[in-house]
Amino acid sequence: MPGLPAAALLHLALLVLLALAVMPPHDNVAPLPENIVDVELLTPGQFQAAITPPPVEPPLPQTPPLPTRVTPEPPVRAQPDPEPPAEPGAMIKARRLLSETALADPRSRQAREMLPHLAEDERVEQLCSIEAMSQIHAWKKEFEPDRLAAYAMADTRISGRILLAEGAAFRSKRRWYNLRFKCEFTSDRKRVAAFEFRVGEAVPSSQWEARGLPPVH
Repeated sequence: MPGLPAAALLHLALLVLLALAVMPPHDNVAPLPENIVDVELLTPGQFQAAITPPPVEPPLPQTPPLPTRVTPEPPVRAQPDPEPPAEPGAMIKARRLLSETALADPRSRQAREMLPHLAEDERVEQLCSIEAMSQIHAWKKEFEPDRLAAYAMADTRISGRILLAEGAAFRSKRRWYNLRFKCEFTSDRKRVAAFEFRVGEAVPSSQWEARGLPPVH
């Protein structure tokens, strides 16, 4: 029959397609590993040689270091001994005068403007009082003088260019203390040239009124 070969060929093609459909797709096949480790087999002698540490070589002899040049240290200068404390009754001499610095402070503007209008003796007394309060505070910081009476126990005396206040007193933190000072001033009586002082005991509050020492401003 002329149509039989064509039918056989069609049947064969269908069988091939069926077989291809039954086979699993190529994508589902597990890929071969990419990283392949090469294993090297060692003989017993090679293994023993591999685990045996190499012999320790003796250290090379070290070159002795060159001698270090020692620079001699400069001789230590003896420090001057501190000043001995003032003896009882001794006067403390000021090394640096402080009244000009105190008057230059903006808070002293009123006193600075008032001084030129005072009489000469009174101006000297005010200058020396400012110097006294500044020196006392510089001497001991716990003292904070805010008022000074140069004539609390005795009148001041001026001899040449020296003002002596043997019975003065100053107030610090609402307490009054006896004070004695010697103040040397310049020939124009506008600046202090030298100063020394001694702080005494606290004045009993029972004597404040008799001495004219106010407890507050």
